[in-house]
Amino acid sequence: MVRWIAFDDDTAEAVVTRFKRGAAEIQHGDPVSLALGAQQPSLVILPSNAPGRVVLAHFQPKPIAEEEPIKYQASGFLGLSDEPVYSEPPQPELETKKKWWQRRRSA
Repeated sequence: MVRWIAFDDDTAEAVVTRFKRGAAEIQHGDPVSLALGAQQPSLVILPSNAPGRVVLAHFQPKPIAEEEPIKYQASGFLGLSDEPVYSEPPQPELETKKKWWQRRRSA
């Protein structure tokens, strides 16, 4: 079911009259800020400079990727300075080129 959120009475009334089901919730504030803060996809209908037209903006929340915690490795004089250690993403293994002596043997 679609949840309509309006920011003025005229828009809420127009939505309810046009789409006979449901109701429009009236909130105060900035529609774009509300859509950016939502944890779900949002479609915002904004007024346009051209008369009789609107601007549609679709907001899709980005999934938060869980990263490995940063690890520290003791180094320096007596291990007194800590440096962050980052894990490298695994690289795809490339076919290694044979050395000249390996090529000669196999022939």
